[in-house]
Amino acid sequence: MNWDAIGAVGEIVGAGAVLLTLVYVAFQLKQTNDISRFNASKEIADSFDNMNQMIVNDPSLRQALAKTTDLSTDEKEQVYAYVNMFCNTWLMIQVAHDNGLLDKEFFTAAKRDVPFELERWPNVRPFVLTWLDRFPEVKEYEMFSPLKEKN
Repeated sequence: MNWDAIGAVGEIVGAGAVLLTLVYVAFQLKQTNDISRFNASKEIADSFDNMNQMIVNDPSLRQALAKTTDLSTDEKEQVYAYVNMFCNTWLMIQVAHDNGLLDKEFFTAAKRDVPFELERWPNVRPFVLTWLDRFPEVKEYEMFSPLKEKN
């Protein structure tokens, strides 16, 4: 066998090795992206779980959220702090979706939470609108579009 033939075989083997490496890297990249999407979804679900846990464990928060008469100063602070957490979570959902970290189905399901929470608790809507007034750059995000429907 001459050196040209050995060189050609070496180039073929090298090209095959490069191809296998690229396939492996592509697989690893897909797996990493899947893990990132899962982690983003899990963080969001954990955030909602934590807020629901607050409602379960804090009767004064439940009362303030459901109250139909004027809120005391303490109740206003409590409700605003709670709504701030919701708005931050909704904002995190929008950002994760915009960056490809959430599936469209998860985003759509999460977006349905906005009108649900607005109807569930009478005192949420005014504080969400206050939050949006404080952060006007996010008003046009799709996540907050349900607020425009009844605003």
